[in-house]
Amino acid sequence: MKFIFGIHNHQPVGNFDHVMEDSYQRAYLPFLDLVETFPFLRFSLHVSGPLIEWLENHHSGYFDRIVKLVQSGNVEILSSGFYEPILASISDDDKIGQIRMMNDYIFQRFGTYPEGLWLTERVWEPGLVKPISMAGIKYIAVDDTHFSTSGKPIDQLDGYYLTEDQGYVLGVFPISQQLRYTIPFQAPEETINVFKKRSGTEDTVLVMADDGEKFGVWPGTFDHCFGENKWLKSFLTLLEKNQELVQTDTFSNVFHTFPPRGRVYLPTSSYFEMGEWTLTPELSQKFDIALQKLSDTPGEELKSFVKGGYWRNFLTKYDESNWMLKRVNHTSEAMNGNQKNLRHSIWRAQCNCAYWHGVFGGLYLPHLRHAIFENLINAEKQMTFTPIETVDIDHDGVEEIILTSKDLRLFCTPVGGAIRELDFLPANFNLMNTISRYEEHYHSKLKVQPSNNGAKDTVSIHDIVKSKEAGLEKLLFYDSEPRWSFLDKFLPSNATIHELISGLTEDEGTFVGKKNTLEINGTTVQFLNTGSISGNPATIQKQISLDEDGMHAQVEIENIGSELIHSRYACEFNFSLLGGHTPDRYYLIDRKKPEHPEMDSVGIESCKEISLTTEWEKLKCSLIFHDETEIWRYPVETVNMSEGGFERVYQCSCVLPVWHIELRPGEKFTRQFTISVKSVIDKS
Repeated sequence: MKFIFGIHNHQPVGNFDHVMEDSYQRAYLPFLDLVETFPFLRFSLHVSGPLIEWLENHHSGYFDRIVKLVQSGNVEILSSGFYEPILASISDDDKIGQIRMMNDYIFQRFGTYPEGLWLTERVWEPGLVKPISMAGIKYIAVDDTHFSTSGKPIDQLDGYYLTEDQGYVLGVFPISQQLRYTIPFQAPEETINVFKKRSGTEDTVLVMADDGEKFGVWPGTFDHCFGENKWLKSFLTLLEKNQELVQTDTFSNVFHTFPPRGRVYLPTSSYFEMGEWTLTPELSQKFDIALQKLSDTPGEELKSFVKGGYWRNFLTKYDESNWMLKRVNHTSEAMNGNQKNLRHSIWRAQCNCAYWHGVFGGLYLPHLRHAIFENLINAEKQMTFTPIETVDIDHDGVEEIILTSKDLRLFCTPVGGAIRELDFLPANFNLMNTISRYEEHYHSKLKVQPSNNGAKDTVSIHDIVKSKEAGLEKLLFYDSEPRWSFLDKFLPSNATIHELISGLTEDEGTFVGKKNTLEINGTTVQFLNTGSISGNPATIQKQISLDEDGMHAQVEIENIGSELIHSRYACEFNFSLLGGHTPDRYYLIDRKKPEHPEMDSVGIESCKEISLTTEWEKLKCSLIFHDETEIWRYPVETVNMSEGGFERVYQCSCVLPVWHIELRPGEKFTRQFTISVKSVIDKS
């Protein structure tokens, strides 16, 4: 029989250099060092575009060594969308363009033209057949669970199939979930036993294609694979000794040597675990119950008919994901196809990692979301835009309003009269790049002492449960509304800032989330919202305009009822400077550092100006008021799960100017202020 050993090495656009260097030293390099000593071994390799660019700049000799393995026939190089996009989420032009970019690189660097494609996160939709085929690809690999509802029993998936759409044909190899879990987490002999049980005719083919990071980067795997256990060396040695039973090969050789098993039409899907991650906490709980019931029922094959959601569900689960993706795709559509440099910036912004969340997926990581916006803004600032435009970017049926000045782009929505995004063009920086505090299904595990904290045995990354610090369960606060800005909230007279942080404060107003009446006068946007404050009718009229000095805002609250209104009005802004507790990111209060200036500090001050400063990006964002104003500030932090365990992540700083208002019937409260963003750092 044939065994296809597929390795996928990837790092996201915007990942830290030290993380990529660590991955190189702990996985990519030792893996290469070892496989070079086993000349019998044939395997298929995919390296993503972001990692390619980093390796070419830091360790170009790595690819020189791969070239020799390609020339000797030991390695097949797989293509992909160059910057590792979820292909189903971008336009066909971008799909084909990114794949052809990778094809061209592979041909120029390795002297071979790829026929196979690594499908990012194995996210499959039937409509992918045509664009992938048009890009010159002949076959892909997806999980065997993709076949579960297609009439193909998993224990019979020992070859490849053909699928087609609109006359375009593509080969499809099933990746064995069983092998993904035995390699490298169980003794090497267990994988050999799988081969023995599945061996049949000479054209029997089994595939294990998975992340190369599981050989050294995932928790505990470096010592397991290359340390005292030397799992990988033992496994390759066993493969070499059992060549009468199984021989390693590449997708290419099998595709051109063996006939297909037949025709198949696969449903929209991804790997099994991602289907779970797309679900809401409530559905995840029901899904777990269903799986448990199936595990208690004779007949393991029943599980193949159960799956969770699919990748696009992340766009409804997380509004921030949908906003980023629709922003990028909207700009791609507006771009002239001949603008090659700008096109590459947009393609970088399509890198998948910041758009979703699970054990993997970097939606909760600010630096990965920043990389999306950084590349997007870099492309947009070289394009021409009118000072004001309206367009439904996120496809929710409500048009956003975009204001553009020399240095700023501001994205507003009539929903709550809110600001969704504030871009400072000189630094390619979105100052409102944040995410809400969502309830996650795995949060319930924080209330139980993790069973494998400090465990020495190597287990699958999907089974690891541990925390990076104690007490994270005390930070499980959830937001009932999006973390947008310019939001109108009314606080009870006895509310404290800590109650506000925890989300326990009840808003006495009814304005957040309501669609405003919109009026545009020249380059000034005006929102009008009618609601109530403590049950008393009121209106809020807000104006926004941009010029070279920044964003100018005015708020006017009118009591249109018959009773006295007495409350505290808080105008909420959420600013993200990427670092919560670093010396180069800090507050200035009236241009001086407070006692606790860090972005993750909590405080209440009275001032005319509060600034958020980042020396790394060399910018300062200031809220400037005409009169002394009470300012509340606090950090927004999430508790999320990564491959390293549960962790606290600083997302943004919430800044709220707060005014005590007392309005008789017919009276108005009016305030004006400016948001100024400058490149000059004032260290005074």
